[in-house]
Amino acid sequence: MTEMIWEIVTLVLAAAVLARSSIYAIEKLTHIAIKLRVSEYLVGFIIMAVATSLPELTVGVVDAVRTANPTLSLGNVLGANILNLTLVLGVATLVAGNLRLEIQVRNREVFYMDLIAVIPLIFLTDGRLTRLEGIVLLLLFVLYMYILAFHSQEYHKVYKNHRRPRELWVDLGLFALALLVLVGSARVLVGSAESLAKLLGMPDVLIGILLVSLSTTLPELSTSISGALRRQGGLVMGNLIGSVVTNSTLVLGLVALINPITIQVPEIFGASAITLVITLIFFTVFVRSQYLISRLEALALILGYISYVFSIEFFSLIR
Repeated sequence: MTEMIWEIVTLVLAAAVLARSSIYAIEKLTHIAIKLRVSEYLVGFIIMAVATSLPELTVGVVDAVRTANPTLSLGNVLGANILNLTLVLGVATLVAGNLRLEIQVRNREVFYMDLIAVIPLIFLTDGRLTRLEGIVLLLLFVLYMYILAFHSQEYHKVYKNHRRPRELWVDLGLFALALLVLVGSARVLVGSAESLAKLLGMPDVLIGILLVSLSTTLPELSTSISGALRRQGGLVMGNLIGSVVTNSTLVLGLVALINPITIQVPEIFGASAITLVITLIFFTVFVRSQYLISRLEALALILGYISYVFSIEFFSLIR
């Protein structure tokens, strides 16, 4: 019992440090982008999307290096993607009242996200994500970034410098320091999560879905609420859509390249995959039916995530 309490405390503390260091890294990266006069579109869809996926990326790499079968990372990605499109978006919308979108976001980026998010699920139907499939996912990420950079010329708004801008090298140094803390906390988080899974008799993938994903999506929640309060619906959606794509391609691709993933609990993976597909369908319908996400739709997304958690618990009990 003492060992379990210790692992829980370690997990919570590591998750808190991971979340705070990732948010700080995002702040420094945004300062760098503003200093370099990067467009708002690129900040929202590329920089913020990739930056908020830093926790998933660091946890994934650490898990792949530590273990022969990084299922914790797979669970983290599945849980994070579902969280982003349900709980995170729902909470951000409720805080702001509603979330108005741009037509470019409603159509093109949602289609890209739906397609890319499903591809890893297709690869995993045979129970394994190979190194070759990981390379394909990484190439998809590069292609997605190229497409976004190409379309960014449609947006002409450029961030102005801060009134008291920090020196670029100072921000770069602080960003590097935040990354070091991020990697260190990810190592502790993965280790404590794996130990806790053994003590509870739970598979790593379930710990990744239920616990680790909650901590790694805190940056998305923070930036989404902040953007929603400023009525920047396009920025919020770009952040969430880009995070889902980054998790599905860069994170899973890099993890599979280091160590291929083999599904050990098909019931949990199947339930998560079905939930993700259903979430993508509802998300797409909500986005394309109107120019905004309403409070009612936000509540439906939040209830959908709660139902998913109960279903996962059910499958873990009967397996």
